[in-house]
Amino acid sequence: MRIRGHARGPRGLLLFLTGLLGAAAVVLPAVASSEAAPTIEAGSGSYGEYRWKPPTATVNAGGVVSFSNPSEAVKHGVEWKNPPATPSCSGVPVGPAVSGTRWSGTCTFSQTGKYTFWCTVHGQEMSGTITVSSTGTTTSTTINYPPTMTTGSTTAPAYPPSGPEQSSSSPGSARSPLAGSASTAVKLPSSEHGSSVRGSVAISQAGAGGSLEVDLLAKSASLASRGHATRVRVGRLVLSRLRAGKATFSVPLNTRARGALRRHRQLALNARIVVQPMTGSAVTVTRSVVLHA
Repeated sequence: MRIRGHARGPRGLLLFLTGLLGAAAVVLPAVASSEAAPTIEAGSGSYGEYRWKPPTATVNAGGVVSFSNPSEAVKHGVEWKNPPATPSCSGVPVGPAVSGTRWSGTCTFSQTGKYTFWCTVHGQEMSGTITVSSTGTTTSTTINYPPTMTTGSTTAPAYPPSGPEQSSSSPGSARSPLAGSASTAVKLPSSEHGSSVRGSVAISQAGAGGSLEVDLLAKSASLASRGHATRVRVGRLVLSRLRAGKATFSVPLNTRARGALRRHRQLALNARIVVQPMTGSAVTVTRSVVLHA
């Protein structure tokens, strides 16, 4: 090979190759920084409830997350709940009483830690988290509601693996957030008195630090609605930073469901219990319960 404009011989060739490597070193950081930011969109879930999709994302310190609300009819906004530091946001309606339709923007996270956010219109029922780490890859978690699988006497939707690991955490496995099988870890009476559903979940070491969500679902027909086949959410509770051991919960009915309970003297519900560990897949258990006035 003949190199024009450079001294001939081994020394000239070495200088030429050193220059090429230096140019490559300048280009590589620019390529690495072009990684796309995770995107979180306001939308609705399988039962008509409002959700962030996906509800979680993980970025490095200094990372960016995109937020959007494509709806022209439903207003949403973002409120940070005791964050490690206030993210720098542009184009996102942020604040306790700020919301809007058809918006999109980004938030930058400079400090490591866990950032919990609620919708400014729908409150804790529409919540999500951003985890900012000092090292690691940028990921996001999508939660869907596929057909159910049966575990003993319990029907549990088989959630897809979370994040890039494509891991599985079925009830009773070593990585499951439940301490034991779903039938033994979840304690929930099939019949209760009053306007609240009470129960408990045994949390394993794998589930420590995660969250517990309990949704109460009722047929719209029992609430004197028009849609007889539709199930609507009539109560919700979210517990975060779980500890290993017994986690108890009490989920009250909303005003509409309490009125239906008074009229009919009883109300049939589905209690959907979701345990989301810090890492890995969520486990969902669905139980039937009847409340009596």
